[in-house]
Order: sequence, then C-alpha cells, then structure tokens
Amino acid sequence: MKNQSTLLSLSIFIAFSFNNCKDSNESALNSKDTAQLELVDQNMKPGKAESDYYYGIGSRFEAISKTDLDNATTIYPFNRDHENERIEKINSTEIIIIENDRRTDRREYGRSENLTDGQKALFKSLDYSKHFSMKTLFKEKTTENIVLDEQKFNPHYTVVPEIEAFYIEGEDAIINYLIENSRVETLNLDSKKVRAAKIYFKISKKGTLKNVYMERTTGYPILNTKLIELISTIPGQWEPAKNSNGEIVEQEFAFTFGPKDGC
Repeated sequence: MKNQSTLLSLSIFIAFSFNNCKDSNESALNSKDTAQLELVDQNMKPGKAESDYYYGIGSRFEAISKTDLDNATTIYPFNRDHENERIEKINSTEIIIIENDRRTDRREYGRSENLTDGQKALFKSLDYSKHFSMKTLFKEKTTENIVLDEQKFNPHYTVVPEIEAFYIEGEDAIINYLIENSRVETLNLDSKKVRAAKIYFKISKKGTLKNVYMERTTGYPILNTKLIELISTIPGQWEPAKNSNGEIVEQEFAFTFGPKDGC
C-alpha cells in the first residue's frame, strides 16, 4: 500500500556509433547518442551532485495507487505495521481532502477500523494527483496499568497511477541538472531565510512536460524564476504514466527545494 513515488535511476553514457560507409573516416552519431550529448551539455551527469540544499522530485505526499485506494476496506493499510500494533481501540477516523495544501470541507467520518460506505465512496471519487489525509484517533495498547492520552495517526497521501511516469535518464540526472544550473542563484543565500518551495508540473500522455507553476516560494525572487525556468526546460524524455488497464494517463509531480533540515 505504501507505493513509493520513485523515478528509475539510470546512468547516462555516450556511445558513438560508426557507420559502415565506404569512407572509413566518416562517422555518425545516432539519434540516441545525439540526445545524450545534449544532456551532458546541460550538466546531466552520472552520479548525484552535492548541494547545501535539498532538491527532490516525486508525488506531493506519500504515493498510493488508485487501485489500492479503491480496494481499501479498513484504516490499517494507511498506517505502518508498527503503528497498527499500537492500536487497542479505534475512537474515530476522518478522511480529509486536501487542495492547494489546505484541508477542505470534503470529509467523511468513521467510528471503527472499517471504512464506512461514505469513506469508500469518497476514495473512489478521487482521481490521480488528488491528495488526502487519513486521520485516526485511538486508544493505545499498554503493558502496564497506565492511562494514556488519546493518540493520533494522520498520514497524507497522493493518488498516483499504477505505473508512474518516469524520466528516461533517471532521477539523479534531473537533480544534477537542477543543482548544477542553479549554483549561481544559491551561492549566497541565507540558509535561515530560505523557505521550502514547491513547483508542480505534469507529464502529459505524450511524455512532454507541461503546466509548470510554483505554489510556495523560496523567498528569493531570482531563485524562484531560475527554478521555474529549469523545471520548464528539463532536457531529455519522459515515459508517461499508465493506469490499471494499461492506458496512458497524465501525472503531476512536485519539485521541492529548500533547507536540507526543513523539507
């Protein structure tokens, strides 16, 4: 149930293809080689570059597939095993839809570990790239005669396709590109004033990047502009996402930038 919204990490290499023309001195790069050379020119290098700041790309919250969400019948799959082991009795549950990083009034409540019909229906209504939290208030198990306050679990999730979109050259290649091409803008930042920023973008059914927008800023306008520019012009190719039927669908990703201890 805890599908990790990960992008495949592949090494970039440059392979020269020589044709078999009569003139043995003539050589030609195939289209893949040309694309790879262009990536290298954009600082798309193997390995992972170092930075004083956090750079990350993935789903906004923890990823959960649409199929897993539709098949859920209890609250237990939304918690980790060691968390569920702490629960002696469920007091209440609450599903909250999140939009624009804010909790909405779209909610459904329950009184046990079993999801209500209303909660199941709410889950089934959610499309890809929608967000929600699954709050559980419970009485905790104790081995001693101790009275504990009511405990709470409140994980946040993003609905993702069954096969997520991924960048052909790998996640590290994107992160390197972003780090290397924003070093000037991040050189003299006051780390105490830098805010965690979110830039969203979609990978279309054709594998192209679109709908880039910033929801939370770094606090530095020049850096904001640079990061939006870099995200909008990521070189290379994406493999689009697919649903449970193998149909190609769009998927939204979130790029996060900020202090390493604050993202």
